[in-house]
Amino acid sequence: MPDPIMDSTVFHLRTPDAQRLHVRLSGPPQGEPWLVLHGGPGSGCAASMAAWFDLQRHRVVMPDQRGAGRSTPVGGLRRNNVGALLADLEQLRTALGVARWGVVGGSWGAALALAYAARYPHAVAALVLRGAFLTGRDDVLGLFAPRAGAGLLRRVAPAGERLPDARARLLTVSRLLQSGTAVQKRDTAAAWRRLELERLGLRDVAQGIRQSARERLAAVRKYRIQAHYLRNRARLGKPALLRAARDIAAHGLPVTLLHGRADAVCRPANALRLRQAMPVARLTWVDGGHLPDGALRDALAGAIRASAWRR
Repeated sequence: MPDPIMDSTVFHLRTPDAQRLHVRLSGPPQGEPWLVLHGGPGSGCAASMAAWFDLQRHRVVMPDQRGAGRSTPVGGLRRNNVGALLADLEQLRTALGVARWGVVGGSWGAALALAYAARYPHAVAALVLRGAFLTGRDDVLGLFAPRAGAGLLRRVAPAGERLPDARARLLTVSRLLQSGTAVQKRDTAAAWRRLELERLGLRDVAQGIRQSARERLAAVRKYRIQAHYLRNRARLGKPALLRAARDIAAHGLPVTLLHGRADAVCRPANALRLRQAMPVARLTWVDGGHLPDGALRDALAGAIRASAWRR
């Protein structure tokens, strides 16, 4: 029997400014449409994300954001900003003939979902947000605090360079990924990946990881985009996203917030701030971390299935 998750279709959306977005579709064409916004920034959607949905009932739309995943130009920073990402989503919605869709976002994807729903409330029927990243200074620079940032840059910072604070470390990482030597780019991306895996509780994986040349290049492209967004707080920032949350609440959009109690990447305080901005939102605490696996995956699937709405 065919696998309903892998048995999906792919097409490419061409934007007016010559981007080519990779979009995966799963579920029946006339099903209830749901948009999936991946994290990162720079990661891309995985076919396995369709497992969160009822593929007899839901039409799942999984685009890779500009420069991310299999979209091209891969790793590109030109015209890669939040305004362009939001415009891409609206172009995609129109191209698919969708009037309204539910939106699922995790981590950075949750931040993008908030920005999208606030700008285009008529296009959104429901929001399911997991492990929200709020692009605040504290969210961004936590990765580059003295202990973590020093670990990231220990092998890649130019000899003798002093990095007095977290922002200086972030700027150095961004510069190395954009204009460093090939070796500096490779080593910076590899160090960032190891640190990220450790923060996700995957220390054993981080220590034993062996990447092919193709995987190392993909990591450089991913973290180049991530550094590009993080260094400017995605041109959003926490106050802007909390205003977006209040606007969403004013429009009466149904919102479900899910957050792992042990999330070491996006702090549980983010969920509390969002719940304060959207008092009618449903907040569910889950025994888990940042990744959508185990109990958090089950809670995510349950929240999606419970978010029935009329098109």
